[in-house]
Amino acid sequence: MIVDPLTESDVRMMLATIPEPCAIALGANTNIVSMGLIEAITIAEDLVSVELCLTDPGCVHYQAIKRYIADTLLALGGITQTEVTITTDKLWSPDRMESTETPHLIASQC
Repeated sequence: MIVDPLTESDVRMMLATIPEPCAIALGANTNIVSMGLIEAITIAEDLVSVELCLTDPGCVHYQAIKRYIADTLLALGGITQTEVTITTDKLWSPDRMESTETPHLIASQC
């Protein structure tokens, strides 16, 4: 049986199912992809690495997001390892958002 290799698009689609925690707290329906939190995705055999650019470098939700990403990606099958890190050389800004559906998130801090 031939299985197509996992692509960045596949991973991004799965990550788009993960809600952005502060958005939930504010009653908005936004995920970590459309919020612009995904900085980079790397796929190497059975390992998927995701680098995040969080809205706050000290985000209290980082560990929960990290676990949610791992659980979501491990469900893809063929993935046995995940690595989630935070970028240290970029700061999140509102222009990273895919849409302007949730402008009130820009001024808020979770």
